[in-house]
Amino acid sequence: MAVMNHAPTKLNVELKLFCPRRGCPYPQSLDNKITKDGVYTTKNGGVFRQMFYCGTREHRFSETGYCDLFGKHGSFKEYEQLCKLSGYGLSVDAIADVLLKDPRTIAVWQRGVSKKASVFHNVMCLSITLTVLFIQMDELWSFLRNKNSQLWVFVGFEVDSRFWMNFELGSRTTHTATKRVTRINHYLGKLSRINPLKVTTDKLAAYKNALQSVFAEIDYVYLQIVKKRIKIRLVTVKKCFVKGTEDDFKGKTQNTSYIERFTLTLRQRVSYLQIKTVGYCKKKANFTDALWLNLYDYNYRCHHKSLRLPLTVPSVSRFQKKWTHRTPAMAMGLTQDALTWIFLFVMPILVTR
Repeated sequence: MAVMNHAPTKLNVELKLFCPRRGCPYPQSLDNKITKDGVYTTKNGGVFRQMFYCGTREHRFSETGYCDLFGKHGSFKEYEQLCKLSGYGLSVDAIADVLLKDPRTIAVWQRGVSKKASVFHNVMCLSITLTVLFIQMDELWSFLRNKNSQLWVFVGFEVDSRFWMNFELGSRTTHTATKRVTRINHYLGKLSRINPLKVTTDKLAAYKNALQSVFAEIDYVYLQIVKKRIKIRLVTVKKCFVKGTEDDFKGKTQNTSYIERFTLTLRQRVSYLQIKTVGYCKKKANFTDALWLNLYDYNYRCHHKSLRLPLTVPSVSRFQKKWTHRTPAMAMGLTQDALTWIFLFVMPILVTR
């Protein structure tokens, strides 16, 4: 692993240092020899920042050069506060009021962190073939600019690890569903399966068309849960086995309960998704930024109670630790511990401007 001063954990992906400076004759080259060259502190933050030495051109650069926040005149503490407040559903104007900053500055910070989070998530998922057994997919509705323009958020969710795989913003059509399923297909890779991949969704026909076109070379079984409501009250629930039989969905797999609980979490955390409010999103880019921040926070930073494992050694005292807590990324096998926001800021992954 490349950076250790802000990361008490290890990844299952080997990340190498490179020179991020534009003036370097070999920028982003992994063959360039990069060595540590002391630390420094900034005026607006007491956290030590690592300096590196580029042996090719004999110049120095900071670890913040690996993030799009470089030169944005903020401290790690302020960036971390921005991410946490965004995770709790606060808007850009509300965060600017709390941090005593200009809303345009907060928007620039948020866009920089979300861009790094999207690159980090894609690198992690594409570097290691994900072991995915059961996927549930659903969509949430919201508004864009005004209440005459509806916007849908398509999300994909791996049930066993509670891993939020990806999302896609757009209309409630086959085109948007296909884009989301295609990205999931890239994460899966070409992996021989003993058991077919289980997929459950609601009755939206776009999923059936997307799965047939994208998962043509993947062995999968597909179940649709058709719910009928009268005046918001649930009346009937029918199961439609589009591909496969009831024997393929054993145990607690004939449902969409996990993804529906997850969509409730998203509505609670993202202010743009809250129903019956005037706080809907006015700009699609801000919506995307908020979702990427919540994806990193949900997958890599927060422990989930349903994923905890009992310790092998029985506890002697009532105050002794009894559980090993895990994040969805730990359950998926991507990380060995919960990550931090600062770890994301200094991770040596290229962010294109």
